[in-house]
This record gives sequence, structure tokens and C-alpha cells, in this order.
Amino acid sequence: MTGEGSEASGPEVAIVEDERNLRELYLDVLSARGLRVVPLESVAAAEEYLSRRAPDLLLLDVKLGDGDGLVLLDRLRGQGLRTPVIVVTAFGTVERAVQALRAGAADFLVKPFSNERLVSAVGAALEAGRRWEELELAAPRLEERKAGGELIGAEGGLKDVAALLPRVAASEATVLVRGESGTGKELVARAIHQASPRLDGPFVSVNCAALPSTLLESELFGFERGAFTGAHARRKGLIETAEGGTLFLDEIGDMSLEAQARLLRVLQEREITRIGGREAVRVDIRVISATHRDLDAMAASGQFRSDLLYRLAVIPIRLPPLRERAGDIPGLIEHFLEKHAARKGQRAPRPDAATLLRVAEYHWPGNVRELENFVERAVVLGRFDVESLRAPASPKPAPPVEPQEEGAASAASVLTLREAVARAERAAVIAALKAAGGQKTVAARLLGVSYKTLFNKIHEHDIREELHIG
Repeated sequence: MTGEGSEASGPEVAIVEDERNLRELYLDVLSARGLRVVPLESVAAAEEYLSRRAPDLLLLDVKLGDGDGLVLLDRLRGQGLRTPVIVVTAFGTVERAVQALRAGAADFLVKPFSNERLVSAVGAALEAGRRWEELELAAPRLEERKAGGELIGAEGGLKDVAALLPRVAASEATVLVRGESGTGKELVARAIHQASPRLDGPFVSVNCAALPSTLLESELFGFERGAFTGAHARRKGLIETAEGGTLFLDEIGDMSLEAQARLLRVLQEREITRIGGREAVRVDIRVISATHRDLDAMAASGQFRSDLLYRLAVIPIRLPPLRERAGDIPGLIEHFLEKHAARKGQRAPRPDAATLLRVAEYHWPGNVRELENFVERAVVLGRFDVESLRAPASPKPAPPVEPQEEGAASAASVLTLREAVARAERAAVIAALKAAGGQKTVAARLLGVSYKTLFNKIHEHDIREELHIG
């Protein structure tokens, strides 16, 4: 039976499953839906078939008689296979299936599962694959887009995140974005949506911390007429509003345990029941969530459902705070200067050495959001207000100053003009290098000097070892 497809004329689905009864079951169920099914009983058969054809979908079991399905998936992806893949696994290997999702699988099914779950997963994966093909042909690629200032800095701290986004966008897997407030979690979620097959669908953003738990449930799941006082008519919830698109749940760590249980059912069954209702409503959404909380610790203490966390964090993305991505600051400043100067019709001021020094030393507790406010204020005032930046976190205490009589300053404490210029020059170079994350080309541009001049100044002021730069 291996390699012999059904006679249907719809999309082609290749099934890699070594248990004959399951292959035949999948064949019967999917063929009845008009799909062309190609049953394959082994890794070897799959590799031979896929060397000749690229099906519309691959249904891949993890545990096969002659090899490991996940190893096969890695090998196929390395060879450039773009076909959507659904991983099928027994309960004991779910953790490995999640690893497969992180590697680019579209979904996973845990045995045993219903025929309806199979059909639903296959339909969603085929639709995602179709939309992704259309997107690749007709829409700009992610790296050609500007998804907001927080995604600027592919050469700095966001390099790994930027490289991951196209693969994440192509998948239907849930994403959990972690990071401090102000790091741009919603912008990352929007970037994923805008580069995904769900581009034409809605992007619905919900701040779970902004609503009381009872109101959050009714907003998310909707309600039927008479469900509670004031429910005068049926109302769709935000989950239904996101149909065909992306639901972004910001500050998911603030969601009540009751709402978490309802959300878990949505992720498992792809259906909801409105408050006060009995009818299950099918939904086609992708869920991206975000938090600044430590959900692992919350799950350990019972404040967050561990089974929900497991479902939400199939693909985890961590956004580093601005203090860890100093190399992105110059690009961010340039971006925000252009943005706000154009919006206000004003000329953008340029940062001087003192500004660069303060920016490099500042802790940025408000992250990129605070930096944008700082730049916008500079555009309005026509200058950078460095005094508005508080001292760096945990500053070193200044040495005590001995009181002196008027005119009794020691001659040793007075700098010559050359020494004062050298000290200021050294401080400016250090500030620029810190702001540029050690990238000398960027630092030279900030200082308005050539790369060669900067290189010479680094050696002249003996600051190479201090900053650990090359």
C-alpha cells in the first residue's frame, strides 16, 4: 500500500505511519473529504517519495519502525522542504513533538485523537500552507518591512529574534513573548501576524491586566442573552472576532485561573462556548501571548496552569531589555528622530558627546518606550534633555570632598587645557562605543569622524582593554 494514493482530486497529503490500521484509517477519513492521500509506511519510503514530489501536507508519526520521525523532519527541513508538517505522537513523546513545532512543524496531534480533530488540523495546515504560498508570491518579505522601532537593530540584541520571526510566522504554533514592559512585545506579535498566512485576517489585541477577571471572560468568550444582568442580547467575544486571524493576549500572567481553564479548551479543541450558552462554536485563530511575569515560577506555585503554559509556550521568544542591547540604541535614536521630526514638521537635533555618554550609562528601566519618549521630547525642545535621565542604577558613590578655604584649591587639581580636552575626548569615545555596542563603524558615525580617526583615538586613549573591544 506504500506510495499508492487515493483517487481524490484535492490537495495531496502524504502520511508517514508504520501501523497499517492507522494508515488505512487516515486514508479513509481524509479521502472522504476529497483529499489525495499517499500512505507511506517508513522513513525510507518517505524519503524516496519526497525526493520526487512535494505534497501539500505531510502527516508524520514520531516513532517509526526504521527511524525517528523528528530526525527525518530535521533532515527534510535542512534539504529545503517547505511542505507544512503535522507531527503525530503518543502521549509519552509530546515533549519531543513540541520540539518539532519549534523546528517548524505546523501542528501536532496526540494519540488517540478523534476523526474531527484530524480533519480540523489537516484543514488548518492546508489553508496555512496555501496562504503562505500566496504571501511569498505577492507580499514583501518580513525583513523588508519596518514593524516599528522595537524591531530595529538586527545587528544588535535582536538579531536572533529577527532571524527567528519568518519561520515563526510561517507556523501555526502558539507563541509566548517574554520581556520587561516597554521592550516591544506587541510589535513582535504584530510583525509575526503581518508576515504570516493570516495577514488578511484581523489582529485582535487584549490586555488581560486591564480588565477584571469576570469582565475579561465575557469579553473573550462572548455571552448569550440573559447570561447575567445586563446581557440583553447575544454578543460575540474577542476570540470569535479574531476568526481567521491572530489573537494577542498581552499580560497573560494576569489572567484568572478560571479564564485560563477556558482558554486551554480553546487551544485544545479549537472551539468556545459563550457564557450562558451550550452550543460549541468552532474557531480558527492563532494565539500569541506575552508577559513580563515569571510564568514558570507562577506555575510551580499554582498561580498559573502548567498545562496552559505548556500550550502557550510552544515557541518562546525572549525580548532583551534595552540595557542588554546597547548596540541597537543608535539605530533606535535615528529611527525615532526621523519618525517624530516628520510627524511634527521640525528639524531633528543631533546627539552630542554628553548625550551619548548619558545614554550609554543610563539603565533605561522603561526600555524602548522610555527611549522613544526621550527622543520625542528632544524633537519638541530642539535639544536633548539629558538632565531628565536619572543616574544609572546602583551608581558608584562619589568620593568625599574635603572642604577648602576660598582660593585654597591645590594646583594639582587644575587640569591643563590639553588634559581637559583629552579627558572629554576620551569620555566621548567611550560613550559612543558603549552606545554602539562596541561596533566601531557605528560609533564613528555617531562621533562624526572617520573609522580611522576613531581607531587611532581608541589606541591614543588606551581604552581597548577597558571596553573589551576588538
